[in-house]
Amino acid sequence: MRILVAGASGGVGQAVVDVAAVYGYEVYAVSRSPIRQHVWRKIQVDIFNTAAVMMAMESGIDAVISCIGMQRRNPANPWSASLSPINLTSQAAAVLCGSMQRFGVPRIIAVSAAGVAESAVRLNTVMKVMLATTMIGTAYADLARMEQVLATSGLDWLAPRPTRLISGAPTCRVRVTDQFATNDAIRRRDVAWWMVDALSVPTWPLATWGSRTPQITADAMPT
Repeated sequence: MRILVAGASGGVGQAVVDVAAVYGYEVYAVSRSPIRQHVWRKIQVDIFNTAAVMMAMESGIDAVISCIGMQRRNPANPWSASLSPINLTSQAAAVLCGSMQRFGVPRIIAVSAAGVAESAVRLNTVMKVMLATTMIGTAYADLARMEQVLATSGLDWLAPRPTRLISGAPTCRVRVTDQFATNDAIRRRDVAWWMVDALSVPTWPLATWGSRTPQITADAMPT
Protein backbone atom coordinates (compact mmCIF):
# COMPACT_ATOMS: atom_id res chain seq x y z
CA MET A 1 0.00 0.00 0.00
CA ARG A 2 1.21 3.50 -0.81
CA ILE A 3 0.08 6.20 1.65
CA LEU A 4 0.52 9.95 1.86
CA VAL A 5 1.22 11.25 5.38
CA ALA A 6 0.49 14.96 5.80
CA GLY A 7 2.12 16.63 8.78
CA ALA A 8 4.81 13.94 8.76
CA SER A 9 7.30 15.90 10.89
CA GLY A 10 5.01 16.30 13.91
CA GLY A 11 4.78 13.99 16.91
CA VAL A 12 1.93 11.83 15.61
CA GLY A 13 3.12 12.17 12.01
CA GLN A 14 6.58 10.83 12.75
CA ALA A 15 5.02 7.91 14.61
CA VAL A 16 2.74 7.17 11.65
CA VAL A 17 5.74 7.09 9.31
CA ASP A 18 7.51 4.63 11.62
CA VAL A 19 4.46 2.38 11.99
CA ALA A 20 3.77 2.42 8.24
CA ALA A 21 7.32 1.17 7.70
CA VAL A 22 6.63 -1.77 10.01
CA TYR A 23 3.59 -2.61 7.87
CA GLY A 24 5.77 -2.43 4.77
CA TYR A 25 3.83 0.50 3.29
CA GLU A 26 5.40 3.02 0.92
CA VAL A 27 5.15 6.49 2.47
CA TYR A 28 4.94 9.81 0.68
CA ALA A 29 5.70 12.26 3.52
CA VAL A 30 4.49 15.85 3.23
CA SER A 31 5.51 18.52 5.74
CA ARG A 32 6.53 22.15 5.90
CA SER A 33 9.41 21.18 8.23
CA PRO A 34 12.33 18.89 7.28
CA ILE A 35 11.58 15.16 7.36
CA ARG A 36 14.54 13.18 8.66
CA GLN A 37 13.09 9.69 8.46
CA HIS A 38 13.66 7.37 5.54
CA VAL A 39 10.54 7.29 3.38
CA TRP A 40 9.63 6.39 -0.19
CA ARG A 41 9.18 10.07 -1.14
CA LYS A 42 9.37 13.29 0.86
CA ILE A 43 8.26 16.78 -0.03
CA GLN A 44 8.85 19.86 2.10
CA VAL A 45 6.03 22.26 1.27
CA ASP A 46 3.19 24.13 2.91
CA ILE A 47 0.07 21.95 2.93
CA PHE A 48 -1.79 24.81 1.22
CA ASN A 49 0.43 24.32 -1.85
CA THR A 50 -2.29 22.63 -3.87
CA ALA A 51 -0.10 22.02 -6.91
CA ALA A 52 2.50 20.14 -4.83
CA VAL A 53 -0.15 18.08 -3.08
CA MET A 54 -1.72 17.17 -6.41
CA MET A 55 1.69 16.15 -7.73
CA ALA A 56 1.97 13.77 -4.79
CA MET A 57 -1.49 12.32 -5.46
CA GLU A 58 -0.44 11.56 -9.04
CA SER A 59 2.01 8.99 -7.69
CA GLY A 60 -0.58 6.27 -7.18
CA ILE A 61 -1.54 6.98 -3.57
CA ASP A 62 -3.96 4.44 -2.01
CA ALA A 63 -4.84 6.36 1.17
CA VAL A 64 -4.05 9.53 3.12
CA ILE A 65 -3.32 10.01 6.81
CA SER A 66 -3.38 13.62 7.98
CA CYS A 67 -1.62 14.43 11.25
CA ILE A 68 -1.81 18.19 10.81
CA GLY A 69 -2.46 20.23 13.95
CA MET A 70 -2.04 23.78 15.17
CA GLN A 71 1.25 24.70 16.81
CA ARG A 72 1.87 27.04 19.75
CA ARG A 73 4.86 29.33 20.23
CA ASN A 74 5.53 27.45 23.47
CA PRO A 75 4.14 23.90 23.10
CA ALA A 76 4.23 23.35 26.88
CA ASN A 77 2.06 26.41 27.57
CA PRO A 78 -1.57 26.17 26.38
CA TRP A 79 -1.89 29.96 26.84
CA SER A 80 0.95 30.55 24.40
CA ALA A 81 0.16 32.26 21.10
CA SER A 82 -0.64 30.12 18.09
CA LEU A 83 1.85 29.91 15.23
CA SER A 84 -0.78 28.50 12.87
CA PRO A 85 -3.67 30.07 10.96
CA ILE A 86 -7.04 29.58 12.66
CA ASN A 87 -8.29 27.53 9.69
CA LEU A 88 -5.25 25.25 9.38
CA THR A 89 -6.86 21.83 9.71
CA SER A 90 -10.08 22.59 7.83
CA GLN A 91 -8.30 24.19 4.89
CA ALA A 92 -5.70 21.42 4.81
CA ALA A 93 -8.54 18.90 4.68
CA ALA A 94 -10.11 20.81 1.80
CA VAL A 95 -6.83 20.73 -0.17
CA LEU A 96 -6.29 17.04 0.53
CA CYS A 97 -9.87 16.02 -0.23
CA GLY A 98 -9.98 18.05 -3.44
CA SER A 99 -6.76 16.45 -4.65
CA MET A 100 -7.98 12.98 -3.66
CA GLN A 101 -11.22 13.45 -5.55
CA ARG A 102 -9.33 14.50 -8.67
CA PHE A 103 -7.00 11.49 -8.67
CA GLY A 104 -9.35 8.86 -7.30
CA VAL A 105 -7.71 8.33 -3.91
CA PRO A 106 -10.55 6.83 -1.86
CA ARG A 107 -9.66 6.87 1.86
CA ILE A 108 -8.48 9.45 4.38
CA ILE A 109 -7.85 9.37 8.13
CA ALA A 110 -7.35 12.72 9.88
CA VAL A 111 -6.50 13.22 13.54
CA SER A 112 -9.14 15.17 15.44
CA ALA A 113 -9.44 15.46 19.25
CA ALA A 114 -11.63 14.27 22.10
CA GLY A 115 -14.08 17.03 22.93
CA VAL A 116 -14.57 18.25 19.37
CA ALA A 117 -18.11 19.05 18.18
CA GLU A 118 -20.85 17.05 19.96
CA SER A 119 -18.31 15.27 22.21
CA ALA A 120 -17.63 18.56 24.05
CA VAL A 121 -20.41 17.81 26.55
CA ARG A 122 -18.36 14.88 27.86
CA LEU A 123 -15.20 16.88 28.53
CA ASN A 124 -13.75 17.00 32.04
CA THR A 125 -13.78 20.33 33.87
CA VAL A 126 -10.10 21.07 33.24
CA MET A 127 -10.49 20.67 29.49
CA LYS A 128 -13.63 22.81 29.48
CA VAL A 129 -11.63 25.61 31.10
CA MET A 130 -8.82 25.12 28.57
CA LEU A 131 -11.21 25.40 25.66
CA ALA A 132 -12.72 28.57 27.08
CA THR A 133 -9.46 30.35 27.92
CA THR A 134 -6.73 29.16 25.52
CA MET A 135 -6.05 28.71 21.82
CA ILE A 136 -7.10 25.08 22.25
CA GLY A 137 -10.67 26.29 21.84
CA THR A 138 -9.74 27.86 18.49
CA ALA A 139 -8.05 24.64 17.42
CA TYR A 140 -11.09 22.55 18.41
CA ALA A 141 -13.45 24.81 16.49
CA ASP A 142 -11.34 24.30 13.38
CA LEU A 143 -11.17 20.54 13.93
CA ALA A 144 -14.97 20.53 13.93
CA ARG A 145 -14.89 22.31 10.58
CA MET A 146 -12.31 19.79 9.36
CA GLU A 147 -14.60 16.90 10.26
CA GLN A 148 -17.39 18.58 8.31
CA VAL A 149 -15.13 18.88 5.25
CA LEU A 150 -14.43 15.15 5.47
CA ALA A 151 -18.10 14.27 6.01
CA THR A 152 -19.19 16.15 2.89
CA SER A 153 -16.29 15.07 0.66
CA GLY A 154 -17.82 11.85 -0.64
CA LEU A 155 -14.65 10.02 0.42
CA ASP A 156 -14.29 7.10 2.80
CA TRP A 157 -13.09 8.89 5.93
CA LEU A 158 -12.22 8.57 9.61
CA ALA A 159 -11.41 11.24 12.19
CA PRO A 160 -10.32 9.54 15.43
CA ARG A 161 -10.56 11.79 18.49
CA PRO A 162 -7.71 10.98 20.89
CA THR A 163 -7.75 12.15 24.49
CA ARG A 164 -4.72 14.02 25.89
CA LEU A 165 -1.67 13.21 23.77
CA ILE A 166 1.50 12.16 25.58
CA SER A 167 4.88 10.77 24.59
CA GLY A 168 6.27 7.32 25.24
CA ALA A 169 6.29 3.80 23.89
CA PRO A 170 2.95 2.46 22.65
CA THR A 171 0.82 0.56 25.15
CA CYS A 172 -1.18 -1.36 22.52
CA ARG A 173 -4.22 -0.92 24.78
CA VAL A 174 -6.22 1.57 22.76
CA ARG A 175 -9.95 1.57 23.48
CA VAL A 176 -12.95 3.58 22.39
CA THR A 177 -14.51 5.65 25.18
CA ASP A 178 -17.45 8.02 25.48
CA GLN A 179 -15.86 10.00 28.32
CA PHE A 180 -12.79 12.23 28.72
CA ALA A 181 -11.76 11.99 32.36
CA THR A 182 -9.06 14.25 33.81
CA ASN A 183 -6.48 11.46 33.81
CA ASP A 184 -7.31 10.10 30.35
CA ALA A 185 -4.35 10.11 27.97
CA ILE A 186 -3.02 8.26 24.96
CA ARG A 187 0.46 7.85 23.54
CA ARG A 188 1.07 9.43 20.16
CA ARG A 189 2.45 6.10 19.00
CA ASP A 190 -0.76 4.37 20.06
CA VAL A 191 -2.71 6.84 17.92
CA ALA A 192 -0.36 6.10 15.02
CA TRP A 193 -0.80 2.33 15.38
CA TRP A 194 -4.60 2.72 15.53
CA MET A 195 -4.70 4.78 12.34
CA VAL A 196 -2.31 2.67 10.28
CA ASP A 197 -4.06 -0.51 11.44
CA ALA A 198 -7.41 1.01 10.40
CA LEU A 199 -6.18 1.06 6.79
CA SER A 200 -6.41 -2.74 6.78
CA VAL A 201 -10.09 -2.64 7.78
CA PRO A 202 -12.10 -3.12 4.57
CA THR A 203 -15.26 -1.30 5.67
CA TRP A 204 -15.39 1.80 7.89
CA PRO A 205 -16.53 2.28 10.57
CA LEU A 206 -16.36 -0.90 12.62
CA ALA A 207 -19.34 -1.43 14.91
CA THR A 208 -17.02 -1.24 17.93
CA TRP A 209 -15.96 2.29 16.93
CA GLY A 210 -19.51 3.60 17.11
CA SER A 211 -18.97 6.18 14.36
CA ARG A 212 -16.42 7.63 11.98
CA THR A 213 -15.21 9.88 14.82
CA PRO A 214 -14.40 7.40 17.60
CA GLN A 215 -12.97 8.89 20.78
CA ILE A 216 -9.89 6.85 21.69
CA THR A 217 -7.76 6.59 24.80
CA ALA A 218 -5.40 4.09 26.42
CA ASP A 219 -4.33 2.96 29.87
CA ALA A 220 -1.29 5.05 30.77
CA MET A 221 2.12 3.49 31.35
CA PRO A 222 5.10 5.16 33.05
CA THR A 223 7.11 7.23 30.54
